[in-house]
Amino acid sequence: MSHSHAPNVQHHFRDISQQHDAAKLGIWLFLATEILLFGGLFCGYAVFRANHPALFVWGEQFLDERYGAANTAVLLISSLTMAMAITFVQRENRRMAMLSLGITFVCACIFMAIKSVEYEHKFHDNLYPNIAFYQVSDHDGEGGGGAAVVAQGDVANGKKLWDSTCRSCHGVTGEGVVGQGVALNDSAYVLDHTDTELVDFVMVGRAANAPDSVLQLQMPPKGGNPMLKEAGILDIVTYIRTWQIAKTTSEEVAGEVAEEESVEEAVVVAPVIEEEKPFLSSLPRSSVPEAMAAPAGLAPEGASEAQRMAVYERPAVPQTDENRPANAHLFFGLYFLMTGLHGIHVVVGMLVIIWLMWRLQRGDFNKQYYAPVECGGLYWHIVDVIWIFLFPLWYLIA
Repeated sequence: MSHSHAPNVQHHFRDISQQHDAAKLGIWLFLATEILLFGGLFCGYAVFRANHPALFVWGEQFLDERYGAANTAVLLISSLTMAMAITFVQRENRRMAMLSLGITFVCACIFMAIKSVEYEHKFHDNLYPNIAFYQVSDHDGEGGGGAAVVAQGDVANGKKLWDSTCRSCHGVTGEGVVGQGVALNDSAYVLDHTDTELVDFVMVGRAANAPDSVLQLQMPPKGGNPMLKEAGILDIVTYIRTWQIAKTTSEEVAGEVAEEESVEEAVVVAPVIEEEKPFLSSLPRSSVPEAMAAPAGLAPEGASEAQRMAVYERPAVPQTDENRPANAHLFFGLYFLMTGLHGIHVVVGMLVIIWLMWRLQRGDFNKQYYAPVECGGLYWHIVDVIWIFLFPLWYLIA
């Protein structure tokens, strides 16, 4: 038995009203998953902010509220024009509906253009959450963002690059980290090779299954820092050599002291019984400075809240690699994750608007069949609402 259906009604629906209700239910279920997705990110934001309030005070200076306010105004206008487009489609005013969708699309383009300018400034200043976060930028220009060419054998720069690239695996002074990297302060491999050979080794790296690998762990090229140059690696090697010099000197001094004590009478020293330490004090500490402010870090004993906050006090001078907090990448990691994911949703919304304009031009919509426009509008509204929360959380609350 065949049933006649009105135009635009799929065969598995009774009528246009049932199809419209099903479409509305489907889009609301989809938007519920979007709320769950961003809800998890907002919960992560709340945890980070509660645990590291001073870090957000420090990072807020890099976010220009003028950009955020402009994007908020643009999205509010786009929500208005999207709602107007739905109304005009229901009234079968194709021209005004097309104009409203066009304005919505233009607003979306303006939003992405502003966001790209904002991101470009951060990329120029090397403010992005990757392994090379603390590497000096190669950009030249005004504002102190550029860096001079690193001089060969610069111990000070080698220490800085060591702290940002090598320290997490090989320890503060090359003592090694269990399960991460071998000790380098007394490594026979380092002693038996020239600086040039060591630089070449770090540039290429070593596979985990290499025969000479002690821990059978991969040594990534450039220590995992793709922005590291040969000159910087040479600086690191020069810094490593200072440990060997210091060790040789200390051994000579110890030998002289031992000779002097050998002629003196032996003194019996009573064994010192160490007091039992609390459980938290016995746990290993991170070798990265200020790592106690990171989620996995532990606060040092005796550190007051004022001391912790002082690490991230808003400075009166422009930020450089020297005075940047050691865990600043956590701030920018969460910032780019939340705003970048929102930007992806804006791009998807732009594609939906283009599709709706194409179908509207083709004459697919009327006062009975407008569910695609309404569903597209609901998606666009949820994108706008998410930004309304992102704007004050990142740009206004310091």
